[in-house]
Amino acid sequence: MKKIVGYIYILMGAACILIAAIIIRNNLNENAQAGSASDEFLEGVIAQIPDTVLAASGDMPVVDVEGHSFIGTVEIPSLGLLLPVQNEWDKANAKYAVCRYTGSVYDNDLIIAGHNYDEHFGKLKELNTGDDVIVTDMNGISFYFKVSNIETLGPMDSDKMKSGDWDLTLFTCTIGGANRVTVRCEATGEYTETGATPDVLDAAEKSKHIRK
Repeated sequence: MKKIVGYIYILMGAACILIAAIIIRNNLNENAQAGSASDEFLEGVIAQIPDTVLAASGDMPVVDVEGHSFIGTVEIPSLGLLLPVQNEWDKANAKYAVCRYTGSVYDNDLIIAGHNYDEHFGKLKELNTGDDVIVTDMNGISFYFKVSNIETLGPMDSDKMKSGDWDLTLFTCTIGGANRVTVRCEATGEYTETGATPDVLDAAEKSKHIRK
């Protein structure tokens, strides 16, 4: 009887290991697919950035790439990220690229949300105060920010996410979706002047996210 019970425990342990291995494999596959999709969209966004910076007016311009709408890019140099930003948050679309949750870079109240894939916003928790974040619109204007605060909010704290006088907010869910890693940034006042070559074009040339 003891042998039978022992065999049952062994089989249960093996099953748990197999399930864990399948989950890890699926997560790795999702991460890889999300990274590849974002890279492809980034190429389409960069291709539509003008060679010289245009003046901003009205709402942030939106471009279409393969049926998805984008407002520009977000770059986080310390994490080695240069990502396209979709115009509107959508749970399904967020599998491909990070999204504008609300606000505008022109009004200093932009909030960008992304899934916790490593190639999207999965490493936001590794940022430090003072790290650079750069948002570029489709006119080629790069707006520069510094990380000012990193906090953890509950999954239902939508009001807290939008509260405060923050110029830029980036957020993603923690593993399992229990909370949200929230990065608050302040504008440095630096931006690319009209008529200059867009800073993001040089960043794209150096980025691992643009296929050479």
